[in-house]
Amino acid sequence: MNSNPTRWSRLKLAAQSLRRFLTPTSEAWSVATWLMLAVWVVLFLSFIFINVIPHFSFGKLVGLVALFGAMAVVSLGLLLVIGFASAVKRSFRVGLFFALPPLLLLLVLTWGVGGALFGSSVLLIALILVIGATATLLNRESSTGARLKPFAFLAIGTILIGVSAYALLKPVPDPNPALANYHPVSRSLPMPDPGKRGPYAAAYFTYGSGKDRRRPEFGAGARYLTKSVDGSKLDRLWVGADGWLRTHYWGFDATALPLQGRVWMPQAASPDADAGPFPLVLLVHGNYEMEVPSDTGYAYLGELLASQGFIVVSVDENFLNGSLADFLNPMTFRFGKENKLRGWLLLEHLTQWQAWNNDSKFPLFGKIDMNRIALIGHSRGGEAVAIANALNDLDRDPDDATVALNYHFKLGAVGAIAPADGQYLLRGRPTPMRDTNYFVIEGSMDGDVTSFVGSAQYARASFSGATKAFKASVYVKGANHTQFSTGWGRYDVWLPSKFLLDERPIMEPEDQRQILKVYLSAFLQATLQGKDAFRALFKDARNGADWLPHAYLVNNYADSDTTWLANYSEDIDPTTGTAAGVKISGENLSVWRESFVNLKSSPLGAFAAVLGWDDRFSERSASYRIELGDAASLANANTSLVFSASDAGISTLPEGFHPKGSGTRKTKSAREPLDWTIVLTDTNGTEARLGLSQDALLYPQIMGQTLRIHALNGTPPSEIVLRRYQYPLKDFAAANPHLALTHLQSIRFDFDRTARGAIVLSDVGLAKMY
Repeated sequence: MNSNPTRWSRLKLAAQSLRRFLTPTSEAWSVATWLMLAVWVVLFLSFIFINVIPHFSFGKLVGLVALFGAMAVVSLGLLLVIGFASAVKRSFRVGLFFALPPLLLLLVLTWGVGGALFGSSVLLIALILVIGATATLLNRESSTGARLKPFAFLAIGTILIGVSAYALLKPVPDPNPALANYHPVSRSLPMPDPGKRGPYAAAYFTYGSGKDRRRPEFGAGARYLTKSVDGSKLDRLWVGADGWLRTHYWGFDATALPLQGRVWMPQAASPDADAGPFPLVLLVHGNYEMEVPSDTGYAYLGELLASQGFIVVSVDENFLNGSLADFLNPMTFRFGKENKLRGWLLLEHLTQWQAWNNDSKFPLFGKIDMNRIALIGHSRGGEAVAIANALNDLDRDPDDATVALNYHFKLGAVGAIAPADGQYLLRGRPTPMRDTNYFVIEGSMDGDVTSFVGSAQYARASFSGATKAFKASVYVKGANHTQFSTGWGRYDVWLPSKFLLDERPIMEPEDQRQILKVYLSAFLQATLQGKDAFRALFKDARNGADWLPHAYLVNNYADSDTTWLANYSEDIDPTTGTAAGVKISGENLSVWRESFVNLKSSPLGAFAAVLGWDDRFSERSASYRIELGDAASLANANTSLVFSASDAGISTLPEGFHPKGSGTRKTKSAREPLDWTIVLTDTNGTEARLGLSQDALLYPQIMGQTLRIHALNGTPPSEIVLRRYQYPLKDFAAANPHLALTHLQSIRFDFDRTARGAIVLSDVGLAKMY
């Protein structure tokens, strides 16, 4: 009975002896202390003798003292933290250090490091003061005098909690006052509403492995059975303890990935109706908890598109989604690294559909038009479809050439819904895209993919002119990330972080999904069914105003039938353009540069011209001129001037310039719509002028504060979103009939209608009109 205590006592004594042995003596501590201080002095003197004295200047000495002084301040701050930790009671120290990491994790994931440190400090101090003071006051053994201090602490803590609650819940003013009275002018196309059901009935069925242990619709309920595929070479993350738990949950690993999907198929309403073959659309979800099915959230799209003559598949890739089990091995945490596998699986699904279509004994024989295929993805799925498009053209995996690809399907369209971008890099570089019809949509209130990174993929999409293709982007004021799916709810992040999201400015889910229905249907009808008239919707949302809910949309568009005068990526000379012979000049501009454009948290991946004008900088009107060069031969009555522009959101004054009476205060561009005059000049010097507002004013950047307590949000509230402008050259000829369109010489922007402003300009070109 006493053997265990005796053994325990011996272990305790041994541990104490080891601790005494490893604990330095007081003399050793003193020596170590002086040594550390000596290191500081030696380093300081080394900088003096090596960097300051040989080429002495007083400024260098002051700068060195400031550098070491700043480091000393940081050291003192650390000493205060360590001193606080050692001064408090050990039991409190244990509680504090247990509570702090999960609280910081929650707030860092929401507000970033700076906001998390401030927010957690305020919250912990308030809770400590209130709870500690309350416990003291409830202690009956405390004397009356001892209770005065807790009352003060209770009051301070209550005030802190009240102020924090008010900051979380207080009403916020409209961050976009310039758009408060915005009403789109309806000029809808003479086309059927693409958001309404078509002439077909939609038959629903599923296909799968037949062995899915979690979802019977892919198990015994699957109409057609599929064989698994080996994706282990493309997914190196399905390993270790978390991989074992993933395998245990699903019943398979990366060597046996299932091909499973929900299908909506058109059914002819009468015997003489078109019975196919129909275009095939694969629609894939993004990342969510793998235990919660994400492929169920697109039935509303499947039913709509099937009624319009598309076979639609909501592809199951839930087994690649995240799980708390991933925290067992942070080295294999996915963070989108699996997006190539997501894209590869789509190509394997197409292989299966091709086999069904070619099998004369199979019920789907001849029903699918494999020459008209679209890939549509949401969130991480939005990056996956771009990767699939890139892999489709290759014979070998660019990251591992031992993996054969050789798919080469006829991908007629690629669409992305609030996509990720750059989470996986093929050969360490962004995913390329060429001669592909591409569509991307994003919301200003996206609390997950907080930056419009899909516009970076848009910027990388290029055209050789060999095919008739276009690319389009739509930015929706008030739309968030999850509401494009019916299965992800209203909040863009999981519990408990979702309580810090500000859902109040988010649009109604029905409106958000209606916008997607209209645009996605129009995109697929334009690209896979040859209905080119729908292209006008992507150039300007007003062309579909009768189909869309009242919302402010920013459209950008480009196509293969455009000759670019200046896309600002050709060289480093700001006076040259893209087409041969194009020359650029500017007068009285307060800001003029060509630079790499950055979004909220990542680069756009494209260069643009940044132009500013300000009446305090120059009393004379500023202008920006582009001489057409060889491209002048393309100008005629069937050509339009096109360009993309955005409010720059920067100061309209150059660095270091301060107008009289302003002191050193920087002045940002006013948050009001911008207007200017567009001037076309022919070789005879004849000019024709139109206002920018003949198409539309340029509105300020859309402010989208996705988090409560905006001051703690480390992400900028807005970013550059380019809007396409289009001006038929015949409109200039109507303004001045003496203008010779076939002898145009230059295009000029006269910034004469708004006193000051700053813009980002890109993709200036001459486009053919249809």
